[in-house]
Amino acid sequence: MPDLNELPDVSELNTLETNFKVYAGPGAGKTSWLIEHLERVLKKSTRLERTRQIACITYTNVAAEELIGRLDCDKSRFDISTIHSFLYRNIVKPFSYLIEYDDNGEELFDVSNLDGHEEHVVHGDRLRRWINTLSGNYNYLQWSQNKPNVVVELSSLDYEFDDDGKVQLIVRARRGARIPKSNGELWIYKSKYWSDGIMHHEDVLYFSYLILSKYPSVIKLIRNKFPYIFVDEFQDTTQLQTWILDKISEQHTVIGVVGDLAQSIYRFTGAQRNDFITFKNGDISAFKLGQNHRSTTNIIDFLNMLRSDIQQDYGDEEKNGGPVVVLVGTPKQSMDWFSAHHDDKDLYILTRKNTSVYQISSQIGSSTDDRLNEMYLNDSNAQRASFIHSIFKGLKFHDKHDYLNSVKEIVRHLKRVNDGSVLKIELRDIAIGLLTNLDENQRQQTIYDLYTDLRSEVSDKFGITIGSGLRSGNAKTFYENNTVNDLLPHVKVDTRSDDKVRTIHSAKGTEFENTLVHFETLSDFKKYILDAPSYLENDEDDGRIFYVACSRAMENLFINIPEINESDMGSIKEVELQLHYLDS
Repeated sequence: MPDLNELPDVSELNTLETNFKVYAGPGAGKTSWLIEHLERVLKKSTRLERTRQIACITYTNVAAEELIGRLDCDKSRFDISTIHSFLYRNIVKPFSYLIEYDDNGEELFDVSNLDGHEEHVVHGDRLRRWINTLSGNYNYLQWSQNKPNVVVELSSLDYEFDDDGKVQLIVRARRGARIPKSNGELWIYKSKYWSDGIMHHEDVLYFSYLILSKYPSVIKLIRNKFPYIFVDEFQDTTQLQTWILDKISEQHTVIGVVGDLAQSIYRFTGAQRNDFITFKNGDISAFKLGQNHRSTTNIIDFLNMLRSDIQQDYGDEEKNGGPVVVLVGTPKQSMDWFSAHHDDKDLYILTRKNTSVYQISSQIGSSTDDRLNEMYLNDSNAQRASFIHSIFKGLKFHDKHDYLNSVKEIVRHLKRVNDGSVLKIELRDIAIGLLTNLDENQRQQTIYDLYTDLRSEVSDKFGITIGSGLRSGNAKTFYENNTVNDLLPHVKVDTRSDDKVRTIHSAKGTEFENTLVHFETLSDFKKYILDAPSYLENDEDDGRIFYVACSRAMENLFINIPEINESDMGSIKEVELQLHYLDS
């Protein structure tokens, strides 16, 4: 790996036809630089001709929307989206006929019902169908005490290469569910969705790999369409993503990647941190973005103390601020102390684990229970649960004034249950009607009332049957005891969030004026703050996770620890942290 401090500044990238790698620390202004580079390529390239495009791949939809919104040029010449959206739109969907059958001529995927890709939510009916297909006694997978573990493990399915370079299905989240997987059982499970035309986000990568590896002519078409591909947050790419991007850019397509090794915190999703170091070595030029425009000088100095691979300079407009403060006590005491010293300002609390989010939220009076997963666990009718989820997602888009996606979300579900007798324009009218009629009063009604009313209305007016009726059972009880407004806060349509308490992972890509980083134990604080450089380069993400948390701070950074030892006082003074003991 090169000495990052000795790398040339990215301003010295003076050609459009060179593969490049940019190391950019937190707050370095990589979004602004990417926008400038995209506009520069559009203006000066001689290879775009009339119809070719520039691709830019982001880690989140929010980041893509920001890039598109800030471009001041012909936006039709760009394809800006997440890797999954890019691959689905340009490879999977247009070449879906190539995945309809496997090598033996058996149906692999029902492409006639393929309509986008979705989050992997375990449907009760498909879970039962899968278990019934397996040879052997696997009833324990449906035991009430084991089923939540089964759901977690199956929803974490992903793909990676085995030692022989063959793609295999693996379980990312281990919960002791004892899911069978030694004899192709996981592929059988996937087939229960594929045979219904359902593609999960992770499947987009697999089928893109399958198409590109079996049909090289598709690669040539992609290269011809995209002479330039730029990738943000490359340190978080997975094996299949790296393989696909490397394959496309072997010839003719210039590729540029941007990332930060110290912000690689998605190992649990299969992210390969080392891929950023080794990608295209020998055929790529490395640069850096060396300033931090986000934080105050004190916070930047503190962040530089945590890492040794790159030392960030202050931004062009240096921002002065107070010291980094260590608060010894509970998160609730820290929140009260902040409120007393910073009137009318918001404090965002970042913590390592979901369990800590729940505990802290409970202390400060914020609810975090996950009603959406509870809904899917109680409702064994996948079509019904999916329709209700679709309605909620449409409402969330509508509330964000994203009317296009609000209608599109509901139409996508209606198309699945439509037998072709209702035109697409009529499906749009149905969706618009559903959304506009759900005023605040109706959102107070139970989900049971909402579903039965909508189901009857759609059936009577348009002859479309959605799901089944609710006569008895866990689903009916759940829907009768929860209102629309009870579940809406748990429905996510993007990575934006107003939650004051959140995991560090969910805060990636955000920034807050006032940030409190919570440590569960003094030991973690000593390792990942006082001895941070020893852990930042480890294979495990823990040290980098807390670095990312601290780097979200713009004006004020607070660190909360439960206790402090006298022997640690000297180390705290050495790194110039201000210490406050909170009253018990």
